Amino acid sequence: VGSDRVELADVGSDGDGFISTFTISADGSTINEVNSLEHDTEDGAYTSLVQVDSVTYAVAYSGPGTDGFIATFTIDSDGNITAVKTQSEGNNLEYDTETGTDNSLVQVDSDTYALAYRGSDFDGFITTFTISSDGSTITEVYSLEHDTEYGAYPSIVQVDSVTYAVAYSGPGADGFISTFTIDSDGNITAVKTQS
Repeated sequence: VGSDRVELADVGSDGDGFISTFTISADGSTINEVNSLEHDTEDGAYTSLVQVDSVTYAVAYSGPGTDGFIATFTIDSDGNITAVKTQSEGNNLEYDTETGTDNSLVQVDSDTYALAYRGSDFDGFITTFTISSDGSTITEVYSLEHDTEYGAYPSIVQVDSVTYAVAYSGPGADGFISTFTIDSDGNITAVKTQS
């Protein structure tokens, strides 16, 4: 958030979803909570947080019923948090109505984001979204089921300007890596996948 501020998306009491800001001294000897926002009053597990612009952030998480959600909010230079699109505001995006756990979210370009997650039947998915710089609009662009057997605990990383890799626990709980390309419109093409 700033030179001495950090942000945390976590699960609080009763499994609710929280965003918190902290100050940490340069030498790491002091940590103080600045602010906290309960963005989902029902559930908020398996979070993955990205910065959208200088003050806007997005979090992908597993909400009520283990459905998948994306919420946005702003954080000012003092660490104060304001909900933009959240469950607490009644306007967050539900990106998967069955299951959306083990989220890993990355920025693709100025307004495109890729999310790797475990969906229904424990299958592996990668989905792209556009998120406006102020966080007021979130739109799903494309979704690809890259592993039809099992796709838990994914971690997505950018390889080059259009190529992405997802490491995950696949069939038999073995370790797998799948690769994809994502074009400027958010379309996903499988390169090396299980499916």
